[in-house]
Amino acid sequence: MNDALRDELVAEMEAIQTVDCHSHTALRAKYYEAGPRSLFTISSYFDRDIQSVTGRGTQELYEGCETDEQRWERLKPVLAKARNVSYWRHNLVAFKALFDLRDDELTDGNWSALNDAIRERTADPDWYHHVTVNVCNLRTQARNVPWFEDWEPEYFTAILRMERALDLWKEETRRELEEHLDCSITDLDSCKEAIAALAEEYQGRGARGIKLAHAYRRTLHSERVSAVVASAIYDRALRGKRPSAAEIKQLEDHIIFFLAGLCAETGLIFDMHTGVQTNWGRIPDSDPLLLLPLIHAHRSVRFNLYHAGYPYSREMGMLGKHCPNVWLNMAWVYVITMEGGRRSLSEWIDLVPGYRLLGFGSDVGWPELIYGHLLMARSCIADVLAEKVQRDFLSRRAAMDLARMMLHDNAVELYGLE
Repeated sequence: MNDALRDELVAEMEAIQTVDCHSHTALRAKYYEAGPRSLFTISSYFDRDIQSVTGRGTQELYEGCETDEQRWERLKPVLAKARNVSYWRHNLVAFKALFDLRDDELTDGNWSALNDAIRERTADPDWYHHVTVNVCNLRTQARNVPWFEDWEPEYFTAILRMERALDLWKEETRRELEEHLDCSITDLDSCKEAIAALAEEYQGRGARGIKLAHAYRRTLHSERVSAVVASAIYDRALRGKRPSAAEIKQLEDHIIFFLAGLCAETGLIFDMHTGVQTNWGRIPDSDPLLLLPLIHAHRSVRFNLYHAGYPYSREMGMLGKHCPNVWLNMAWVYVITMEGGRRSLSEWIDLVPGYRLLGFGSDVGWPELIYGHLLMARSCIADVLAEKVQRDFLSRRAAMDLARMMLHDNAVELYGLE
């Protein structure tokens, strides 16, 4: 690999005002309401490996501990078994970059000083802004915003979560939407009118897209279901008859196609979770190829597919190759697996026009971990582009342009940022 070019690419990316293309970051107000972080509360996806190793969630792991010393003794054996994973290395990158960790690992001799630094800096009222704007140098974050919630436009661009639209046959979900919109939902038509009204409200306030993460609980495959069939199911649900599993899928499929049609009418982007699951998740349900019927039926809709579809990244690359309405988003991937991220991106650069590649999405809860993830992303992107120049006939200029496109320009164009 050309080390000089790699270093030049990293320097180029450090100067780019990056667009975070998928965010769950805590709002600034909520960040300080939670109080100062610590080594044991600034966690991210390594929580899933804690559960995998111990069979217990993070809160359960520390249950009964009254001091941080006791918490460290609980964490230490977990690290002995799982400190190799990218989820943990992500934390270490952030600790080194922001909290003065000098060693390659946490030990009995250094964890306490790190813990003190985290507590001190995260209590600073200027810290959140400093990390987000000055350190990460973010232009904005495309933040998933749940129904009825606000966001902070100084830091975020809204993407409205829409899984609850699939649950409007349930009385509690329906009543909450009716109350918010001051309307009555009496049949499937008025249900869809309410969904459209909510999307219009959020779009009017600046939202740029909608998102579904239904692959966590069902297959991504959906097909066109007639309004006659869906209405009959919905009407029976309103009368108190719970739909069967097959009927629920039919109703959900109808709403998913309706949401895609709504995006076609309004210009909203349709963001979609694909790939990686939580522990015990059904991985094949999240294969992005399952989206083909929906994508082919809505060719004017811009589909933004998350997480490189990992482990189906090659399949996602072919979607991007052959479906001009599909954008490929590297959100979360470098934290999941740096090597998998490099391989996915390398193949995509060979396959997909560069304007539809989104190079970074933090997908974390705390600003500090955005920065850790961003450092990992820059490293992987620089590795891939430098190798492409050296081995695969990509020009140096094209590599530099791609770095800027993937971290800034493509997202600015897709989200319509001013």
